Amino acid sequence: MPSDSDSRSSAPGPEMPRLHEERLRLAIEATGLGTWDLDPLTGALLWDERCKALFGLPPEASLDYDTFLSLVHPEDRQHVHQAVQRALDPSGSGSYRLDYRAVNPRDGSIRWLSTSGRAFFDSNGRAVRFLGTARDITGRVLEREAAEREKHRVATLLENISEAFEAFDRDWRFIYLNREAERLLGSPREELLGRTQWEVYPESVGTPVEHYFRRAASERIPLSFENHYAPWDRWFEVHVYPTDEGVAVLFQDVTVRKRREEERERLLHEQTRLREQAEQALRERQRAVEVLEHGEALLVVDKDFHILLVNEHQERLSRTRREDTLGRSLWEVFPPLAHPDSSFQRAFRQVLKQQVPVQFEEYYAPLDLWVSMSVYPTSEGGLAVFFRDSTEHKRAEQFRERLMGIVSHDLRSPLNGIALTTEQLLHREDVTGPVLAGVQRIARSTERMSRMITDLLDFTRARLGGGIPLRLRPCQLVEQVRATLEELEVTHPGRIVLSHAPGSYTGEWDPDRLAQAVSNLVGNALQHGARDTPVEVRLAHEGSTFVLSVHNQGPPIPEALLPHVFDPFFRANDHSRQGLGLGLYIVQQLILAHGGSITVDSRMDAGTTFTVRLPHPAPTP
Repeated sequence: MPSDSDSRSSAPGPEMPRLHEERLRLAIEATGLGTWDLDPLTGALLWDERCKALFGLPPEASLDYDTFLSLVHPEDRQHVHQAVQRALDPSGSGSYRLDYRAVNPRDGSIRWLSTSGRAFFDSNGRAVRFLGTARDITGRVLEREAAEREKHRVATLLENISEAFEAFDRDWRFIYLNREAERLLGSPREELLGRTQWEVYPESVGTPVEHYFRRAASERIPLSFENHYAPWDRWFEVHVYPTDEGVAVLFQDVTVRKRREEERERLLHEQTRLREQAEQALRERQRAVEVLEHGEALLVVDKDFHILLVNEHQERLSRTRREDTLGRSLWEVFPPLAHPDSSFQRAFRQVLKQQVPVQFEEYYAPLDLWVSMSVYPTSEGGLAVFFRDSTEHKRAEQFRERLMGIVSHDLRSPLNGIALTTEQLLHREDVTGPVLAGVQRIARSTERMSRMITDLLDFTRARLGGGIPLRLRPCQLVEQVRATLEELEVTHPGRIVLSHAPGSYTGEWDPDRLAQAVSNLVGNALQHGARDTPVEVRLAHEGSTFVLSVHNQGPPIPEALLPHVFDPFFRANDHSRQGLGLGLYIVQQLILAHGGSITVDSRMDAGTTFTVRLPHPAPTP
């Protein structure tokens, strides 16, 4: 049979060697091809058995061209006939090649056939013979159709999935992207296809996007990751798959989810923090409840003075049960407090008005109690009142102060007699020798006892009499201090140094009380300071304030005792029994009475300094 490369051929003559025909027949049978031979002039059609079997015909079936066309699928019939006519057209090439469907006349099954042939023409250009072959390609066509259907199905699927999809070749060029990818990327596919990922999105170079894309391509493994694309401030969930062409990428915008996760994480953190705070607050509240219940007596009232809370100690102190007081008016439960002049009521209303705590001590006659009270405003507009029974302390204090006052007063009279007698004896000429020495010792002891009584009287006045009284008059501070120091110089020559900054030191003070304060401070420094160093007294100005400082070297006052140096009956050294421990307390009271202040600083490297600040002019009492 002629090949497809022959342009035109004459009909083969009977001289074709039989051996050639036999070889051709064997080759055709080996390939599974069916053969046909059409006489265009008569319409006679010869098919071999294989060809008949391809069309569903028995071996004995006889055929012509019309029968052949009837076996072609109706949809392909005209197309087949036109192809045959073109092959038989003398103006054509005479070649024929066509795939079409054949319908089995017995069961109606369809078979795809691939046919090819060649027309042969005589010298006059007439088609005198049309030879060809037919081959069953049903499996291949069905596979191709299945592949096309699968391709279409996949394409339809990719176009309609909610995720964005893009595919790259091995050079990272876009070869496909679906509609969702176009939407997320903000570019139509026409602008992206054929361009590389790194060209379109240079910001992705060096990011996890490049790392995972290249790793999936090189290691031929699928990878998934989440990436924040900074230029768009958007989060993407990305899945990369290796393909024969390169890589395929499924991705979706998860920014909303990530924001929710971040917000959820923030809320969870905040919830944890608040829970811990609440648990801590609950623990503290429980501890506070325990402390409030078993600590000092406590009573809480609202803004209208209705009792809201009473603890166990308050029940015992007030001798009333809490169930008999809760919800009732404070004035109803404790009528004496309702008196307008009651210090209790004044303090309560002051706290409500000014919203500041107040502390005071008062005697409550119905229970014969001295009560130390601390009153605090509450956040609800009421009051929290803490009570402490100070009766024993108060009565002991009163007893001690009254005793001291009585003793001081009663001792003054006999001491005055002793002092007057010794003064007279000291002026007599016949009192000499050992007698004179004895009288002098009596005089010194009397003077020391007089000072102790004076201190006790000042203490009594300061604690019970409303403060130490002052007699203010104009005086010059430097001169007053110098005169006091000159008296001390008599018994401590060369140990006192006075200095003062330039300026006026005139003011209105009680000269005698200032002299008493200076004498006590300098005497204290002389007594406790180093013997080989001077006591330095200095006066200076600080704005409208006069500053008097008394400094001595020597062992410092222990740090633990510094807060108590101005307490009454305080003695830093118990081995020193020369006084009652009232000197510094009285100095403080004298300075406070003048509207001033006094502080102490005591260190090993700097010595001890008492600093007095007096306002100028001093306030008039």
